Formats: sequence, structure tokens, C-alpha cells
Amino acid sequence: MTVKRLCRTLLIGMVGLALLSCARTPTRNSSGKSSDLAQAFGSDSSSGARPSSTTERQGQPSSDDFAASQGVAKTDLLAVSTALKDRSEPRLIKAASNVLSRDPGQVETLNALAVYYYRSKKYGMAKILLKRALKDHPNEPALYNNLGVVYLEQGHTQRALNSFKKSLEVKPGYRIGATNLSSIYLDYRDYSRGLAPLEQSYKDARSQLERGDPSAVAIANNYAVALMGVGEGGKAKDVFDEIVHSNQQNPIPVLNDAILLVEVLKKKNDAIRVISKLKFMTEDSSILRRVSALEQELGSQQ
Repeated sequence: MTVKRLCRTLLIGMVGLALLSCARTPTRNSSGKSSDLAQAFGSDSSSGARPSSTTERQGQPSSDDFAASQGVAKTDLLAVSTALKDRSEPRLIKAASNVLSRDPGQVETLNALAVYYYRSKKYGMAKILLKRALKDHPNEPALYNNLGVVYLEQGHTQRALNSFKKSLEVKPGYRIGATNLSSIYLDYRDYSRGLAPLEQSYKDARSQLERGDPSAVAIANNYAVALMGVGEGGKAKDVFDEIVHSNQQNPIPVLNDAILLVEVLKKKNDAIRVISKLKFMTEDSSILRRVSALEQELGSQQ
């Protein structure tokens, strides 16, 4: 099995939705810009563990008790957020109707409904809601990102790519859009195009990586896989070392590190050490089968 084939099968799934917070007033960061209302969270699709990240949105409502000039109270948005979290359709519909009757374009509420219908596999309804939200909020990157996630779930890869690209056009450096975009390229083994957006995402996530944040681990792992794919094994090793030092418990980056040491760098002693650690990290039979294959390969090396 080639290194590129191994890289393709050991990505950590990255495609995630962005949830616009429904009950939060804007704050200011050290640069004086509005802080982000949008937060990413893992979706429930079958493609694996998902990252979560903080995103950015400009033009936030004022920090009083209202979310919009139409008089939508923060308590109304909290009701939407809570119903979505609890996955209660009747409560969500009631809370959303209360908001949208006063502000038909209220972005957090439309997005929350879209997220609910996405989770319920009602992708057509999710698309309608997201496109409706985009009419009033054409510069909201989270909406384009979420539309891309829906397209991807429906198998419309090119449309998904275009949506993720659009999220970056309206907000350069938008991390969740960048990582979702690169995850498609990597899945198709287009490592060179997948590398650039992951590189920036990795830089942005390094402080979180130090704390072992699962989102940052996913980004760092896939960045290292992309580096392996373009022949930058030494740089990939540095990234895997950072992941290991974060004391995270995901075995996939450790397995990728072992693959790199065995297949690319040919560092037998280091590989034995990493494989030994990996055996204590997981009971996953598929991972352990790969470990066994790597040990056999090590045995054949001089």
C-alpha cells in the first residue's frame, strides 16, 4: 500500500456546520473588532469526528436586550437555541415562529432551523432556509459553509466546493470554511490544493492544539497528512510531534506518525516507540490491524 493511499484513509473528518449563537451580545477583542457570534460544532453525519471552532461575523447587534431593530429579545433567541440543543422540533418551530414573525430574516433563527433539518436529514428544507437567510445576509460566511455541508451530504461535491470557496471570499481566513474545503481536496488526494487552507487553519489553531482541543487536533492531523502527500515528511513529523505533546487521546494522528516513520522516514527505533504507545491508546481492531502490518514491515527492514 502506498503512502498516499494510507494518507487518504487516515484523515480525521472535518466537515462541520457553523451554529450562529442565538443568545449572545457582541464583545470586543483586543483589536477592537466585534467578536464572533458564530460557533462551529460537529455534525452528525457519518464521515467521522468533526471539529469545532470559533468563527467571525461582522456587524453584530447592540449589547442591549434586543437582537434586532424589529424588537427580537435575547430571551426569544435563547428559546430557539435551547430547543435546537434539545432537538425538540415542536419547541423549535414555536420559538422560531415567534422570532420570524417580527424579523423574517433573523439570521441565527433561520440558521438554527436549517441545522435542525440537516440533522433530521431533510436537506431540501435546510437548503431553502439557508438560501433565504443569504438573501438578507450575503456576507455571512457561516451560511455559505453550512450550504456547502448540505450539498456535500447530498453528493454534490462541486457545489459544496463552490460554497466553501464563497465562505472564504466573503471572509478571508474563515477557518471552518477553509478546513471543510481542504478536507474535500484531501479526500480526493489533491494534496497540493488542500495544503494551503489547512496551513493557515493550523497556524490559527496552534494555541488550541497545545491544550489538546479536538478541533485543533483534527486540523493539525490533516495538515500533516497533506504535507506527507506533497513529500514534506520532515515538516509532517514536526506537526505530529506537536499533536503528541498535546496529550490528546485520538489514536489516528499517532498511527499516522507511525506510518510516516515506517513508510517515509525509515526511522525504525522511533517507529517502534510510537507503535508501542499506540497499542495502549486504542482497542480499535482496524487500527490494530494497521499496527500489525507496520510491525511486519519493520521486521523486514534492515
